[in-house]
Amino acid sequence: MTVQYKNVQLNDTLVFLITCSQVELSQEDIGYIDAYLSRMTHVESMITAATQHGILPLVYKTLQNLQPQLKATQKCDALLHELKPHYMTIAQRNMLMTSELLSIIRLLQDHQIDVLAFKGPTLSHMAYGDITLRQFGDLDILIRKKDRLRMVDLLLGENYIPEIDLQEKTKKTFFDAVNVIAFFKPSTRIGIEIHWELLSRNYAIAWDESKLWDKQENCSIDHREIPVPPLEQLLLYLCAHGAKHLFERIEWICDIDRSIRENPNIDWTYLLNEAEKLGVKRILLLGLALCEELFELKLPDTMKAEIEKDKVLPKLISKIIEINFSKGQKEERSYSTFGLLLSMRENLSDKLHFTLRGLFAPKFDDFLFVQLPGYLAFLYPLIRPYRLLTKYFRS
Repeated sequence: MTVQYKNVQLNDTLVFLITCSQVELSQEDIGYIDAYLSRMTHVESMITAATQHGILPLVYKTLQNLQPQLKATQKCDALLHELKPHYMTIAQRNMLMTSELLSIIRLLQDHQIDVLAFKGPTLSHMAYGDITLRQFGDLDILIRKKDRLRMVDLLLGENYIPEIDLQEKTKKTFFDAVNVIAFFKPSTRIGIEIHWELLSRNYAIAWDESKLWDKQENCSIDHREIPVPPLEQLLLYLCAHGAKHLFERIEWICDIDRSIRENPNIDWTYLLNEAEKLGVKRILLLGLALCEELFELKLPDTMKAEIEKDKVLPKLISKIIEINFSKGQKEERSYSTFGLLLSMRENLSDKLHFTLRGLFAPKFDDFLFVQLPGYLAFLYPLIRPYRLLTKYFRS
């Protein structure tokens, strides 16, 4: 079933989830939630969708707060009963991961390694005011490039296992080609991603790293100050990260919406100028427009005017909503995805750079496929096209 929501047709369950994720609920919103509960027959599919979109804690808390006002009391009670164990599992896991983040931050600072935490517990605290209200699967930490090898050694000493067993002959090529390496701790089942660049260079976004470190801010959790990127830079990252994944989760749009609502002193002029310098103005406007469309985020007139001026945005928004939210299941990624990502870039040079790097630049999976010594590293641009050909055209 699809229903009209704002200016678009959305899947009925997705409308319910989006409504439950609103910061402020109108009487119309409450009436919709009540009506949905009254006709709901497939609880499991709704819970699955809420989990996939990363907003199950928000749905649980919203229903818990609304329970006295709803007419469908029995349906609400039954749903809360089903949701509670999922919420408690997420909450307990988030607290465990937050404790681990604090330990890692302490470890790094003790060894004079600069670190910025982003997403995960810090984003949960800054945007949602509660580390249990946002789902996250791992911890994300940004370090300086010069500290990469030391960071690996420290995590190995803490019984973290790297996702790839790098051979000595390949390390330099790997660290120069990719921007992140993941680790897993079997005893706690916690994953951590160590970044030395916010985004892969394959997305043709040349972040000015100095602005991340020189203007870093702090997030206080459990009376500990955790270094985080400056707000405007974080917003640009959230929009770029969401765009990279076609905003396929409600959570990623909600992150932007809540971050803006919780921080009324955003320097919008600076934010827009930075987006233009990075060539991600359309990506920024896309993230803001989705927040406006789905969560009724009130934007400054200047930003609304910029959104209205970009004639590509309406098509992008319609396509993203169509493939992610209008149908029961999300579409599989295909070559059309690449075209959609390409249309998110406003500069021809960035489109060309993005295309060339997408086709030829080595990626993490190329190193899983084969680890080459440094003197053969020039072959990696050939390995990626070979892998793509074998993946999509194998008989």
